[in-house]
Amino acid sequence: MKITPIIGLEVHVELKTKSKMFCACSAKHFHIPPNSHTCPVCLGLPGALPVPNKTACLWCLKLGLALNCKVNKHSFFERKNYFYPDLPKGYQISQYQKPFTVNGFIKINGQKIRINRVHMEEDTAKSQHIDGSTLLDFNRSGVPLVEIVSEPDIHSVDLVKSYFQKIQQIVRYLGISNADVEKGEMRCEPTVNLKIEQDAKTFYTPLVEIKNIASFTGVLQALEYEIKRQAEEFKKSRQVKNNANKTTRGWNTDKQSTFLQRQKEGSADYRYFPEPDIPPIEWSDKEIKELKLSLPELPDQKIERYKKDFGLSDYNAIRLCEDLKFASVYEKAIGENPSQSFAKFVANLFLGPLNKRLNETEKQLDPNKIHHNFFSDLFDSVQKSAISSTVAKQLIVESYQTGESPLIIAKQKNLLQVSDTVEIEKLVRQVIKDNPKAVEDYKNNPNTIGFLIGQVMQESCGTANPQLVKQTLEKLLN
Repeated sequence: MKITPIIGLEVHVELKTKSKMFCACSAKHFHIPPNSHTCPVCLGLPGALPVPNKTACLWCLKLGLALNCKVNKHSFFERKNYFYPDLPKGYQISQYQKPFTVNGFIKINGQKIRINRVHMEEDTAKSQHIDGSTLLDFNRSGVPLVEIVSEPDIHSVDLVKSYFQKIQQIVRYLGISNADVEKGEMRCEPTVNLKIEQDAKTFYTPLVEIKNIASFTGVLQALEYEIKRQAEEFKKSRQVKNNANKTTRGWNTDKQSTFLQRQKEGSADYRYFPEPDIPPIEWSDKEIKELKLSLPELPDQKIERYKKDFGLSDYNAIRLCEDLKFASVYEKAIGENPSQSFAKFVANLFLGPLNKRLNETEKQLDPNKIHHNFFSDLFDSVQKSAISSTVAKQLIVESYQTGESPLIIAKQKNLLQVSDTVEIEKLVRQVIKDNPKAVEDYKNNPNTIGFLIGQVMQESCGTANPQLVKQTLEKLLN
């Protein structure tokens, strides 16, 4: 029996506009006193009229264009009717028939994942369940929310992770949201069923949408559980997909399992109709063209430029471009029109010792502590064998911490590389004397010379020129 998961994702992104989607209230809601950023519009009081946030609409279009979508020149908002306590009006202002952008795609590891739509809507209030009661905080109600709906082109949990991270990366490159999952600024609801091939026949299990997932780790865990559950359920019941057995299931973090909530709604259940209080929105060719031209260099474009212009490997280019700020500081360090050898040298320092230091301190890279001349001085010194590459890694971290020039630090700590042949020969003779077994090993197998080189480097505190050390060892040993 061959099992292939069929996964589609609805990704919601809160935009970081100053005001909400349809009123002038502040859009900030994280760690804000409950119900302090509200007004008659976002509380859904009778007679209150919504006014669309133009910036939010433009940012939604920019995201759609970045995801290779086509713009609907004629668009409008609609009422999505359903009753739930966190929806004060009894409906959500959203888009269905004519979303702002449609029919896009992104590529991940060469695989194309289609984007059905990128549309604009408003967020709901936040529910807090305490001691059997539900408390509602309407600070989040009405915050601009973009929904990105993929086609069911994803067939593994690993690809779900890569897709989500790619969307998050693009959103951050555009600067339209911090997309912080822990703060609820980016959320995901997966839909999944299985394609099962058995005895030359193909079956599709009933479709399930998973709700109430508080973290992205939870999304991956819920999918893994649901894939296993559906496979086992098919073996028992042989039930297959039809229009009547689509269900919505919740995710229980404590039990690490999904549970049945209700039959999944269709578009007819929401009774969509055009929002009568907001006129249709028209986009001109000029506006669309200007938006396209305003798009920044996106992650895949930057990666290709780093590979072409700087000669970086796929791995290093991808890692440098994971975070826009990190990539920008890297470009500050290499300056304009760097040589490929210098760009590679700086990339190795960024992804090696500097990144290790940032992970240890749990801090982000500070652009004010990065100086182009520090890196160029180090590079020149390594090229001239005045400093070893090992010492360069140590110096760039100390320089980043103190703000001192790495060459000054090297002089203060006597880290300048020793290229004095007399001094190196003295060190080598001492190491040969202290390591007779290693000398014997070398005579039997010259490839073991690395140990002796390491001992000399240790004796010199890393300051000896390793090439001269190797040459002197071979000369004396032979």
